[in-house]
Amino acid sequence: MRIGLFTDFYRPSINGVVFVVESLKRELEALGHEVFVFCPAKQIFPDRKDEKLNDNGHIIRFPSLKGAFFDDYDTSIFFPPYELAKIKKLNLDVIHVFTPSQVGLIGVRAAYKYDIPFVMQHSTDMYEYVEHYPAVLPGILALGGIIFPLSVKLDGRDLKEIVKLYRPHRGVTKWNRYIVEKVITMLYSKADAVIALSKKSQEQLGSWMNDDYNYQIDLMPNGVNALPRPTEAQLTEFRKAWGVNKTDEVFGFVGRLAEEKNLPILIKAFDKYIAKERPKSKLLFVGDFEFREALEAMAADSKYSDRIIFTGAMPREELGVAYEVLDVFCFPSLKDTQGWVLHEAAHASLPIVIIDQKVSEVVRDGESGVFVKNSPKSMADGIISLLKSPKKRQDFGAVSKSLASTFTETNQVKKLEKLYRRIIADSATSSHHDLDLGA
Repeated sequence: MRIGLFTDFYRPSINGVVFVVESLKRELEALGHEVFVFCPAKQIFPDRKDEKLNDNGHIIRFPSLKGAFFDDYDTSIFFPPYELAKIKKLNLDVIHVFTPSQVGLIGVRAAYKYDIPFVMQHSTDMYEYVEHYPAVLPGILALGGIIFPLSVKLDGRDLKEIVKLYRPHRGVTKWNRYIVEKVITMLYSKADAVIALSKKSQEQLGSWMNDDYNYQIDLMPNGVNALPRPTEAQLTEFRKAWGVNKTDEVFGFVGRLAEEKNLPILIKAFDKYIAKERPKSKLLFVGDFEFREALEAMAADSKYSDRIIFTGAMPREELGVAYEVLDVFCFPSLKDTQGWVLHEAAHASLPIVIIDQKVSEVVRDGESGVFVKNSPKSMADGIISLLKSPKKRQDFGAVSKSLASTFTETNQVKKLEKLYRRIIADSATSSHHDLDLGA
């Protein structure tokens, strides 16, 4: 198959969507398929001769400008007819869209124009995301009222729904969420398949459907492989660099230090409850992003600031050392659709403390992890219960590793391959993308 992956996030950005697209490209190519990634260039004049960036023509980058709505988002700039003509020449068998924004929707438009089966993957919980990024309202309105209508076939019912998007709601967050729900539901109803990465997303998307807009949802978590195990020398170097002793009890988080990750709860739990009861405990944050400065300010105000560690970002291939140092992995986010790092932590045989019970298939309460409430006290209780019991940590870690091994990149990509073949076969019997959008 010739497969097009359309995403508004890719290297050199670092986030879950980037890791997923990289993984799928690699694994699908290993199965013998030809894969093209369409993504922002992170610059206004991309160098098409740079093989590292473009992979001999298999990574197709659109000129883009940094920023617009939030730090790691780029505004892509392209002339749709020109880009569509390039996509047509690739003779794609299937299109897979990861982001319902500019690059993602040029993929949707190509699917409609050239009658190519397409998959929508629900990669980001934009409904919850807008609570922390209210400034995205102009972009959300443009998505619903301008970009989306240019991408898919709309009937009178659709147009009436889009007009409603421009009726102001009380509160920016409420208005943003209304637009997200309506546009996502309309868009996904046009797709040949919709992928939810967790039961949480499956239930959310299902609750938005109605008699006019519905679609089949395939529950298919992204596959994640275990990271390379660190050497003793790497462990010694890491411990020395960050003041972590072998006798310390270390808990913490690995990933983007973003506001929507609910990370202050870890500092509050440590400051109010854990630090005093577990005098050898330390809180570790591995990662970076715009909320790091605020977290460091909170940590500085803690009575135990010398026991809260921020390492900054690390290359993903080196993160094994961070997981190895941790005794307990904490995932307080309520906004994620899956949580790639949960799989990494599970592969590293870590017990996991989590608030969102339906965000991952690798965390089972009382078996591989502890489900807690969204409060510092409940979070602290879950963490302390594991820190004080090495045997429980070991037993839970073994289950974590076993669960993670069922969701490897190879296993999940084989399921995705079957989904692609299914929608290609279905489309062969009926031409369902019947809108001619012109040149």
